[in-house]
Amino acid sequence: MFLFNLNKMQTVLFSIIAFAFFMLYNTSQKVKYEKKCSLTTWIRSNTKLSKIIAYSLLVITLIAESIYDGLGVGSFTFFIYLMFIGPAILTLYPMIPFKAKHVISVVALGFILEFVIF
Repeated sequence: MFLFNLNKMQTVLFSIIAFAFFMLYNTSQKVKYEKKCSLTTWIRSNTKLSKIIAYSLLVITLIAESIYDGLGVGSFTFFIYLMFIGPAILTLYPMIPFKAKHVISVVALGFILEFVIF
């Protein structure tokens, strides 16, 4: 049914939710824009398209999580991820300078731990 293994998908879903929330955070008018990179510049210049992409990613991850774990547990897991990543982005992004290699290394560490544990 799927082209990828659903047993190793939690890191992917968490990363997609984090990216979607990051896009929504950067499209807000209340955020003071101090950091500049090509991704955030594109997100801020194309707010309508960015919001559509972000909401689409959130819906896709909610559906994938519901298919993977069932409707009850999948939706609960989705909202737990959202409740964790939201405050984390709101508190860490303005204070800590992130680079692409930092984000990639954290996601890679998540993949490695997921493959070792499961």
